[in-house]
Amino acid sequence: MKINWNISFVILFLISASNVTLAQSKDYRKDSLQFKMYTRMYVNEQLRVDSITVKKIFCDFCSDEQMEVLESEALRQSRLERHNPKYRKPGEHRLALIVRFRKEDFRKLNIKNE
Repeated sequence: MKINWNISFVILFLISASNVTLAQSKDYRKDSLQFKMYTRMYVNEQLRVDSITVKKIFCDFCSDEQMEVLESEALRQSRLERHNPKYRKPGEHRLALIVRFRKEDFRKLNIKNE
C-alpha cells in the first residue's frame, strides 16, 4: 500500500511541476514585446564576413530612437550568428531574427531622449 501512495505522490508532483513551467513559459507575453527583423550577411571566399545589413524591422509604432536600438540589436545578433556552421559558406545569407524587450524598458527609450 505504501508503494502506491509514493507513486501517486510522485505523479502528482510531476503534474504540478509541468503545469508551473507551462504557466511560466507564457508569462513573457504579458510584459514583453516581440519584434521580427531580417538581416543579410555576406561571406567572402575566405569565409569571413564582408558585411551585415539590416533589411527590415517589423514595428509600426516605434519611434526613431527605438528603431535605432532594434537595428543595433539585429546587428549584434547577426554578428553572433556568424559563428553558426550553416553560415560557413561563401555568398549571401538571409537571417530572420526575433527579439524580445520588456515593455517598460522599451517605453523608457523614448522618455530618455525627450
